[in-house]
Amino acid sequence: MNPMNRMRLAPFNSGHPPWTTPPPPPPLPPLPPPSTFFWTAANVNSRLKELHDTIDLARAMQKELEMLTSMKEKEETTEGDDKGLNDMSLDRFSKFMKENQIEFELQESMSLNAANAIMSKLRFQLEPFRVVTDENSPWEEKSAVKRLADKMEKYKRNMLWRRRKRKRIAENLAKEREIFDQIDKEADEWRAREIAKDIAQLKVEKMKEVAKLKAKEEKKRLESEVRAYGKHYL
Repeated sequence: MNPMNRMRLAPFNSGHPPWTTPPPPPPLPPLPPPSTFFWTAANVNSRLKELHDTIDLARAMQKELEMLTSMKEKEETTEGDDKGLNDMSLDRFSKFMKENQIEFELQESMSLNAANAIMSKLRFQLEPFRVVTDENSPWEEKSAVKRLADKMEKYKRNMLWRRRKRKRIAENLAKEREIFDQIDKEADEWRAREIAKDIAQLKVEKMKEVAKLKAKEEKKRLESEVRAYGKHYL
């Protein structure tokens, strides 16, 4: 069994007969195999983005259909009593329908038609990617897919290598900055010690000068006293 067949999505059915049976979605025309241009990185990224948007839309549509189903079940069990609507989004949706006078059967029919259209679009967008799992795909397509996968793997390796290189450079810069800071700190400490030595040396020299000056003054005083004493006894 083709693995890609499991990705084929059936039209959504709410489980309750709608007011009018919506027509089935038109069958998809057979798609030719995607060309090698399809498997370029830019095109694949664009297609995947479109597919992601469609999936988001399908999820929103699923939520809307679930709300319609809950409203119908609530109407059948409570005979239209809105007090049982505890979900805020469900309450707002019901209020919106009442304010705009939209009949439940009509809304259910339109929602089912929209859901089937989204499913058809989703199948259409998934079809080109079937070559990834289809064993009967042309070898040219498989080769293009393989080249794209190799490019993506190489891109991831390069990104990882660049990330590691940036990390290594950042670590080396941090180490160099740490070493520089340590050298700068040691230089500051050495300058501080040298300045302290110079200040101490200046103090010592000043103290020596003061001591010499005091010694001279003391010598003069003693000489003066000796002369005065000698004159007194002569």
